Amino acid sequence: MKEKELEALFDRLYPLNRSILGEGYNKSLEILKEYIPFNYLHVDSGSRVFDWTVPEEWVVEEAFLIDPSGTKIIDYRDNNLHLLNYSAPMEAVMNLEELRPHLFTIPELPEAIPYVTSYYKKNWGFCLTHRQLKNLSEGEFRVVIKTSFRKGQLRIGEAVLPGESQKEIFLSTYLCHPSMANNELSGPLAMVYLYLQLCKLKKRKYTYRFVINPETIGSLSYLNLRFEELKNNMLGGMVLNCLGGPNKKLSYKSSKYALGALDKFLWRKHKAGQFHWREFTPFGGSDERQYNSPSIAMPVGQMARTVYEKHPEYHNSLDNKEFMDLGKVKESAVQLLTFLREFEAEERFITSFGFGEPFLGRHNLYPSINSTFTRKEISGEHIKDGKRQQKAVMNLLSFSDGTNSVEDIALRLGENTEYLCSVAEILTDKKLLKKI
Repeated sequence: MKEKELEALFDRLYPLNRSILGEGYNKSLEILKEYIPFNYLHVDSGSRVFDWTVPEEWVVEEAFLIDPSGTKIIDYRDNNLHLLNYSAPMEAVMNLEELRPHLFTIPELPEAIPYVTSYYKKNWGFCLTHRQLKNLSEGEFRVVIKTSFRKGQLRIGEAVLPGESQKEIFLSTYLCHPSMANNELSGPLAMVYLYLQLCKLKKRKYTYRFVINPETIGSLSYLNLRFEELKNNMLGGMVLNCLGGPNKKLSYKSSKYALGALDKFLWRKHKAGQFHWREFTPFGGSDERQYNSPSIAMPVGQMARTVYEKHPEYHNSLDNKEFMDLGKVKESAVQLLTFLREFEAEERFITSFGFGEPFLGRHNLYPSINSTFTRKEISGEHIKDGKRQQKAVMNLLSFSDGTNSVEDIALRLGENTEYLCSVAEILTDKKLLKKI
């Protein structure tokens, strides 16, 4: 997918008034479905999802503010960020003192319109630049916010690319912020690129699951529907967002315990200087918080370039196409594709003999005589190698749980990866290991 095609897709998506439920989100998802054949999952308004409740759908007819001179100074049609997302309806005439608590700005960014939401408690308001706020004069203002709420459905898009193995790589992003680029559209654009490239492969080792949803309530709803299926097959996953912006390197926030196969692979890439590493925290962040939430703890991290809350353009009108840089989005997607192909190329095994340590002597992998000499030198009946093979055998059997590649085990052991692969093949022949 060329950069111009990404730009055309961006231009179609950017103006739409997205929120967690509703027409803007659904239309955006339909546009993305032209590239990724999503199947839809639906959760009704009012449904309990763990400790949360899916809200009603928000409908906007119009919203504007008229100043004492009769001038329309704020209009939702000019920029959908002007209206508090999920604003309740309000039609009234009031003075500036009454109006102020419902006007939201960013004083340190006087030319930026903030993105403000109130999904789960009814409120109303406008967002404007701080320069506009300072120029407001005393007098009577006319407030017109024609919005409504109705029973709707939260929609989740899901697409699965099957591989030779049922073991999965999970790729997720969200689609619920209006008129923002890096913090909204960079994730879906990167996902489109990755899907189209992975779809072209004649051979995929692992299965790839692509999920797109409204942030937080969407990922919780998805987990409520798919948790048991996901936990049985997931090798690792990434939430994709904030993949544009000026930063030179990608930045990965690990899963909670950083014990997933993808976590371990990316840790080695980080140590090689290929990108930045962020430790997991539930304070702040995106849907990786939900995938790592209490009693869930899935091996899903978050991949970004210019990270949320780390730049002044975050959650305001300055997060536009000029700030994001579509070239950086494509660069991020290309690097992620490279990582995934390298991850697939690594050998991974899982023990196949049942519970407990196997009886290695029966497989000629342990000396039958236990002496000072054999304890130091012999790996099997006639393998005098200073215990090299026996160490390799016992480490492979101990750590081959599906999350560790042969490279991970070799690093732990301080052993040559090629040699460890040869020993793994011996164990596979003896049906003590099997490839995944």
